[in-house]
Amino acid sequence: MLEFIATAARDDKLIGLLRARVEVQLNAYGRVAASGRPEGEHLAVDDIAQLMTALDQGVSVLRLSGIASVDGALMRTGLRRLLDPESAAVEPSPARGGHAPHMTDIEWVRRLTRDTPDA
Repeated sequence: MLEFIATAARDDKLIGLLRARVEVQLNAYGRVAASGRPEGEHLAVDDIAQLMTALDQGVSVLRLSGIASVDGALMRTGLRRLLDPESAAVEPSPARGGHAPHMTDIEWVRRLTRDTPDA
């Protein structure tokens, strides 16, 4: 994955495709961050979306490298802490289980951050 990203970054045709894919992810996370903004949050929505995307991509690196596999419950906990750290910090540790589907669209992100059974 990282090799592809590095190759795409040096290729005029691939960089546009890579950028478009990352922008889809940033936009999805940005909409979620904007819709659930807690009172008093000072971090910009775009910054939160970038952190959520970085977490998502970091999870992919861990999974692909065989070092660790982050399940849906842990991913949900991490995303919630980015969206609303004060509320998420008092939640119990996540129950660990199966793997989260790895797709990015706005409904999946909403399900993931709201602890629904579809996540």
